[in-house]
Amino acid sequence: MHVKKPQWSAMPVLDVRNLSPEIVSRLADDYDALCDKELLALAKLDVDPIRARIDDALSDALGLPDLAPLRELLAREPGLTGTSLSRKPEQTEMFSGVKDARGAAAQLRLI
Repeated sequence: MHVKKPQWSAMPVLDVRNLSPEIVSRLADDYDALCDKELLALAKLDVDPIRARIDDALSDALGLPDLAPLRELLAREPGLTGTSLSRKPEQTEMFSGVKDARGAAAQLRLI
């Protein structure tokens, strides 16, 4: 994948120099607790407990929402799974079997 320089400059990036000493300390403690843990394969990122702990640490420190839905979406990425997202002839919905809180078929929701 090639991204041109103007596109890179428009991407939001965390400036760690602007974090408070308390947040830096908390993130350093989380890093120390997790740095020696072994991650599962990238294609299993939605069920990897260490990746979930890393995401939780970042979410807590930076005030981000729960990242579990994002991990679930990324785990479906065809580049990671080697499978297509296209429907099979007998499939009536893209994510069949997934229901929302009302019991209706869930649609793809982005964060």
